[in-house]
Amino acid sequence: MYRYRSTFLFAALVLISLLGLAGLTWANYRFSDQSSGGNDFLARWVGARKWLIEGISPYDERVSLATQEIIYGHPADVSKGEDLSHFVYPLTSMVIFGPFGLLEYLPARALWMTVLELSLAGLAILSLRLVRWSVSPARVAVLILFSVLWYHGARTLIVGQFAAIEALLIVGALLLIQKEQDGFAGLLLALATAKPQMVVLIIPFVLIWAYSRRRTNLIWGFFGSLLGMFLVSLFFIPNWPLQMIWQMMEYPGYTERIGSLISILAGSIPGLSKQLSIILNLFFWGYLIVEWVLAWGKDQRWFLWTALMTLVLTNFLVLRTATTNYVMMLPAVFMVFRVLEYRWPKVGVGIVWATLLLLLIGLWALFLNTVQGNLEQPAMYLPLPLFCLLGLWWVRWWAIRPPLMPIENLVE
Repeated sequence: MYRYRSTFLFAALVLISLLGLAGLTWANYRFSDQSSGGNDFLARWVGARKWLIEGISPYDERVSLATQEIIYGHPADVSKGEDLSHFVYPLTSMVIFGPFGLLEYLPARALWMTVLELSLAGLAILSLRLVRWSVSPARVAVLILFSVLWYHGARTLIVGQFAAIEALLIVGALLLIQKEQDGFAGLLLALATAKPQMVVLIIPFVLIWAYSRRRTNLIWGFFGSLLGMFLVSLFFIPNWPLQMIWQMMEYPGYTERIGSLISILAGSIPGLSKQLSIILNLFFWGYLIVEWVLAWGKDQRWFLWTALMTLVLTNFLVLRTATTNYVMMLPAVFMVFRVLEYRWPKVGVGIVWATLLLLLIGLWALFLNTVQGNLEQPAMYLPLPLFCLLGLWWVRWWAIRPPLMPIENLVE
């Protein structure tokens, strides 16, 4: 009787989940049908579709032109700031984009939005587990909604950015490292190379730390998975790396309107921007290297804090960042919140709720008050990275030094 009841409840739960996903996808379909947007996904969808259906390389100029015609109705005019809409992703990313290219655009975009929404929800759940922040089911639901609705999450959905899936892969890999499931962690990191600018620093740090701790399965898991995907991709398009590099050479020319976070900070004093840019680059690069050296051979607590700091500093140090990439800083936000609550059990909860509300409403208010046309302004790039940077500096002592911290189980 008990087994029958358990089977029935499980089947009912699966059915309800499937109906919920179907309803969510239908809502996304209606939104996609009535609203423009999703251009980031469109460029990848056209690349996948042209390759799978017509046999044209996703890096071919005809693919970019087809995307431009859909978006603008004419070839892109770079002088007006129009995006060339190149594919600009490694061919290995077709593991993810390929299935969507087999569908027509509207159902593909609707299903893609569903995947992104699930990724953002999963990102919140995995981030909670990663930093060991125990909250009630009601608060988990609130944090999941926050992950989807705050500016950086919602913008990721609207433009169809891969960043949500990328962030989920990164945080999933960190969680698996925490649980010492190194082979699978290496696989997720290899998959995360689909968007190199988000993992350009975290992967080297993870590999260096793994070597210092003799976690060779993590190293072999990453390189073995990456090599396997690379060799398979070469079988389909032998010279795709050269084709992608050719596209990337054009990329900075039409995407340098904002630049890096460091260029934004240095630009606040125009007369000294060049000198300030050099100073800030030297400072942040030097600081990051020092933290990596200090993390050499250290335990999971030290590793996690340094990994989160590396994710934050990635957005300062890459040549060009994007506010959609900021979703990968969610676990850093949650780590700061957890320490706040445990240091000050009564006051801390109130501070967390107030900060959560400020991040939710404040970022949207800043966007609405600064946006020009449909273009973000530099002010949107600063609040979250600065909050995470200062917050991680503040919690460093408690996160890294377990004998001195009131949170004995911050990271096991």
